[in-house]
Amino acid sequence: MLNMPDGKMYNFFIDDNIFFFTDIFRKNCSSIFEHFYLENLKNIHEKYGTVFTLNCFRHNFHEPDFDLSLFPDKYRSEFEDNASWLRLAFHADSEKPNRPYKEVHPEKLEEHYALWKKEMVRIAGEKTLIAPVIIHFFDALPPGRHFLRGRGMKLYAVRSGGAFAYNPEFDQIEMPVDMFLNHYFSDIGKMQEIVSEKIASGQQKFLIGSHEQYAYAHYRSYIPEYFAGVDAVCKMLTENGYEPVYYSEVIQ
Repeated sequence: MLNMPDGKMYNFFIDDNIFFFTDIFRKNCSSIFEHFYLENLKNIHEKYGTVFTLNCFRHNFHEPDFDLSLFPDKYRSEFEDNASWLRLAFHADSEKPNRPYKEVHPEKLEEHYALWKKEMVRIAGEKTLIAPVIIHFFDALPPGRHFLRGRGMKLYAVRSGGAFAYNPEFDQIEMPVDMFLNHYFSDIGKMQEIVSEKIASGQQKFLIGSHEQYAYAHYRSYIPEYFAGVDAVCKMLTENGYEPVYYSEVIQ
């Protein structure tokens, strides 16, 4: 049986990442941190020590002519140099279709994972990769869950309201997502209120998420306060003694 260590901890993941790869490729940036998205995450890491998992697609649904095969490997050493706090994980092949590995084409999970990993190892190096804690739209059929567990997925995120429990069928700890920050749009006060209530209740472990696309001005549901919200939540957790971790690494 897997065990979660004692102590106050939080794991921060961001879903649906592909826009920053597309932008860095299009703009031929001199550094990955020349891009505003990764620059802002780096600033938050430097303030609070937060470690981020970016759950990534291989293909950009919004710009169909781009996929990771086009992204150069010239930034690989920079990704590797920052792998202590910036890790990349598989999410799905593309944003659409919804519920890909439960309802649409669950048999394609292994193929999609292999295609994604091939490009990511070339782009960012093996040490930058990490097992995900969540899959696109949460769900995969049992064969897919067994496959992901074999790739190191020790924690399997479930929807808010779920139970924190060990699932012996898949040898995974199931944990509800405490909040997706983008669900609260610009209401940073509400984010802080929810976190404060959970802290006051004595909750020891947090699983915090967001989605990449809401950080972009061209996206239809752009949130100007996106990074201010991330900053506010990380600040609260830090000030209350929560350690930033990758659950895939600390669960034994």
